[in-house]
Amino acid sequence: MNKLDVARRQLLAAIHTRWYLDEPLAVYTLAANAREVADALLKNTPHERLIQMVADTYGCSEKDVADLINKPRNFMKHADHDPNAIMDEVSNADCDAIITSACIDYLMAAKRSHLIMGLYLAWYSAIYPNLTGKFYRREADELFPNLATMDEKGQLYAARALASSEHIASVVVNDLRNELTDNYRWVSLRKHGAIL
Repeated sequence: MNKLDVARRQLLAAIHTRWYLDEPLAVYTLAANAREVADALLKNTPHERLIQMVADTYGCSEKDVADLINKPRNFMKHADHDPNAIMDEVSNADCDAIITSACIDYLMAAKRSHLIMGLYLAWYSAIYPNLTGKFYRREADELFPNLATMDEKGQLYAARALASSEHIASVVVNDLRNELTDNYRWVSLRKHGAIL
């Protein structure tokens, strides 16, 4: 197992937890971990990193962006810093954003993608068209039409239905080098909680 394996497995678990379970704290933690690993791997390449692009866009430091991303994660794991502290609930929108950034950094670091990550990016783009613009627009419109108009239950059902489809292998999202090394885990996991 290498660092990319770690990032991929945590990211797939985050997506599964987001679509099939209802635990934003676990989703956020797993996705933030995967994003951090992929970002660290990207530092050793000539590729741009998402955190770098965000910092440049908003005129702040990468540390400021990382601190914002890590605030919920650090709250959850460091009880010794302020044992009486409280925090607002992590929202599904927060989870969606961190999974998306983790997927993008993973794709850049690995130069390949697991099919489920591509489906997730299309799903995200379909739900948040005002945030994503043209990013994954064709895939979003083809795979998840009218998703932004549905309630969250309908959005989750659409994700589960496509992820559980017998014809999922024929759907090409990202490129033809989709990484399926962990597919047995995903196939096993997606059978749990499929009914809303």
